[in-house]
Amino acid sequence: MIAQQAPRRAVVVLVLLGALAALVAPAALAHEATPTGVQRIELDLGARELALTITAPPGGGGRLPVVVLPRGDAPPGEVQLAAVRPGGVPADPVAVPVAPVGQPREVALSADAPGAWEVTVADGTTVARVPITVAVPASTPGWVWAVRVGALLGVVALVAALTPSARQRPRVAIGLGAVALVGLTVAGTAVATAPSSAPTTPTAAPAPVTAPPAGGHAGHGGGAPTAPTPMPMTSGSVVATASTATPASPGAPVDLVLDLTDSSTGARVDDLAIHDDALVHLAVIGPDRQLAHVHPVRTAPGRYVVRLTPGAAGRYGVFAEMERAGDGGHQVARTAFEVPGPSVPAAPAPGPGPREAAGMQVDVAVPEAVAGRPTSVVATFGQGGRQVTDLQGWLGMAGHLMVLGPGLGGTPDPVDPASAFGHVHDMGAPGPAGTHGPRVSFEHTFPRAGRYQLWVQVQRGWQVVTVPVTVDVTPAAAPAP
Repeated sequence: MIAQQAPRRAVVVLVLLGALAALVAPAALAHEATPTGVQRIELDLGARELALTITAPPGGGGRLPVVVLPRGDAPPGEVQLAAVRPGGVPADPVAVPVAPVGQPREVALSADAPGAWEVTVADGTTVARVPITVAVPASTPGWVWAVRVGALLGVVALVAALTPSARQRPRVAIGLGAVALVGLTVAGTAVATAPSSAPTTPTAAPAPVTAPPAGGHAGHGGGAPTAPTPMPMTSGSVVATASTATPASPGAPVDLVLDLTDSSTGARVDDLAIHDDALVHLAVIGPDRQLAHVHPVRTAPGRYVVRLTPGAAGRYGVFAEMERAGDGGHQVARTAFEVPGPSVPAAPAPGPGPREAAGMQVDVAVPEAVAGRPTSVVATFGQGGRQVTDLQGWLGMAGHLMVLGPGLGGTPDPVDPASAFGHVHDMGAPGPAGTHGPRVSFEHTFPRAGRYQLWVQVQRGWQVVTVPVTVDVTPAAAPAP
């Protein structure tokens, strides 16, 4: 009788252990979650503004989906996409229509092995090269194998112990029960001692570099040197040099070429990370104080190209915002280029208050602006007596504020390194419809007194709307004796 009860007791114990293992196993398997690399990047390719969403294979190579979203005034036509090794020539590019604006198109490319790749986007004149990485398949940790082998051994032995033939032979049943107990014990021990780590969550873009101040805003500043220095100029470890591919003239499109080199080694800088949906955020400010906020395409290591149409002759200031991988951090490199011809003095933009832009009524409010103190800049958009609530997020933000400070002459000067440059974000969450408005707001601390040129930027109907504003910043009161 005792011999017959022993297998039954073993079976009961094994069933309980099996149930416990079944409950614990799913949590353990969560440690094997593999992130899918999704990155979104803005490209100003020739006359087209494109937003690409690239989903890299999870590991080892495979299907590489790319979604192309045309923005701005993209002309009808198509672009050619391909996945190649760095510097490679596309063998079988895939054509993607880029009309109408706002209509996303998906194409499936292929990256058949892990390592460094490039997604090329060609418009017939320029070939943009977006660097991506296909991850190496992660090896299975030893504790996972212990769970799998132990659980499999335990289940198989348990099933065998429950068969009629085994129950008629008590010693065999006890032996199988012991094997099942050992297997499940190994699996349970591996689960209990497994390292605890949360699965990595993929993001389309890195988090902003600067922690948002109160109100949900973030910004980047370019600093304010105290005296002019020769061009090109550098901030941090990147030197930027700007030139035009052909002679430039007012009113004519021209390709601006931006070369990035390391200030210490002189080597080309090709370790930029995508931040805020771009490799390089370029602010080009002309002598007429017109702003072009564009995103040049990478055509070769350390070389970026973007098409501009200068509005006036004179010297143009160029501010390149970027992040280097690793410990490079956020940097702003400054340089300039020349458009030949007689220059015309810039007319100042209106100050705070109402104005019209892109068919909308915009009221810009800037309370008392004092140097060294946080200042709020709030723009409210309306149309036809109604609030505008269909502003679209751009570069992951509800709005952008570009700031150019006074030069040595007391007024904003894009080629005077004494003019501080800043880029501030409204990072407010979208509404229920996924849009923003009627207000965008920013906080910025003006470094010193003087006249500043501001540009508020939002996106509506896939078009970027720029609202220029002039702000006079007063000096802070001297402390009481």
